[in-house]
Amino acid sequence: MADKIDKYFSDYYSGVIDMQIKLRKDELKLPVSIDENIGGGKAENKRSFPLENNMIIEESDYTLQSFIRDKEFMDSFLKMLIDEERALLALRYDRRRRRSWVQVAKMLNKSERQCYRDLDQIKDTYRNSLFYGDCG
Repeated sequence: MADKIDKYFSDYYSGVIDMQIKLRKDELKLPVSIDENIGGGKAENKRSFPLENNMIIEESDYTLQSFIRDKEFMDSFLKMLIDEERALLALRYDRRRRRSWVQVAKMLNKSERQCYRDLDQIKDTYRNSLFYGDCG
């Protein structure tokens, strides 16, 4: 039974969160307003700082910041885990490769049941961490 944490791990390891960040940044670069100054004059002393303006827009966008926060939370959580646990998550949750539990267990030289127990322990660790309230 898939839950919220499974979806979050899957999104992280499949690159969905990185893609959401990139797409949102691209969305914010699109012009929002149309210049309706038909036949009017042009401001002569107006200065434009496109890089700074773009940074301000990105930093003030709630959606983009929530995607970035999700990625940073997962990066921080993964630092708490040992290499074997990170490998289990990477092998199981990367949707691009679609590995079964049998394949994951064989790659880690464990039984399927041990992989289930390890995953349950990782999920419990995540639930008890301070990152859980903001997942998804």
